[in-house]
Parts: sequence; structure tokens; C-alpha cells
Amino acid sequence: MPRFNPRDVREILDMLEDRLNSIPKIGKIEKMKMRSKIRRQGSWIFALLNPTSEMVFERLEERLPDIFPLYPYDFRDKLKRFLEEKSKRVSST
Repeated sequence: MPRFNPRDVREILDMLEDRLNSIPKIGKIEKMKMRSKIRRQGSWIFALLNPTSEMVFERLEERLPDIFPLYPYDFRDKLKRFLEEKSKRVSST
């Protein structure tokens, strides 16, 4: 049963967290709250069996509805490609 390894999950969460730094509209406290929400997503991502990039992206959008609209559109494309790369690696093992 292929799953993401802990390193892959950490990289996905880091990518989401790092992009928060480039959003100028929100304050320090709000960013801290958002980072906390992002970190809480690690357990279900790690628990997914046979994860696909679409599945993970859609669930992240559902679970982080207040954060995703703040990201630029090009970041969503980068995240999709990144998730696709990670899910291919998982399925090949």
C-alpha cells in the first residue's frame, strides 16, 4: 500500500507554509494561525493510501478554504505539479 513518506509530507507542508511569507495582506498573528492549520494537515496526508495529486490538492483546498484564495494562481499550478511528482514517486515504489 503506497503512501507518502514523512519527508514528502513535510516538503508539501513546507511549500504551503513558505508561500505564506509572500502574502503581504495578512499580519504576523494571522500567518501564525495559518501555519498552525497547515501543519495540522500532515496526519491525514500521511495516512492516505494510493494518493493522487488531484485527491490531495482538492482535499487541501477543502480543508484550508481561508488560505487557498490568498495564494497566487501560479502557486496552485506549482503545487499541483509538485504533488504530481510526489504521487508518481509513491506509486512507483
